[in-house]
Amino acid sequence: MKPEFILAHEWIGLEVEVVESPNPSEVGIKGIVVDETLNTFKIKTEKGLKIVAKRGRIFRVKFAGKVLRVKGDLVAFRPEERIKKGILMLKRAKGVRIW
Repeated sequence: MKPEFILAHEWIGLEVEVVESPNPSEVGIKGIVVDETLNTFKIKTEKGLKIVAKRGRIFRVKFAGKVLRVKGDLVAFRPEERIKKGILMLKRAKGVRIW
């Protein structure tokens, strides 16, 4: 699977880490996405559940055997809308970079 497909893929169950955020206390939050809304990810961490906004953040995501950096702004849609708009999102995939 191509890394760009992360934009149209289900994020629940993926391992993520916040690597950049306007809120310094969010940087380093990592765990498994257990829920997602239009604006947030709910991440299960070793210390409990954390809710992190998507916009303005950059996430490190393990996907298809690779580690990616994804701009939260590119996935700031309701999950069902993002998946439906997957083809259009792939055209904007400039925010995805393989590490």
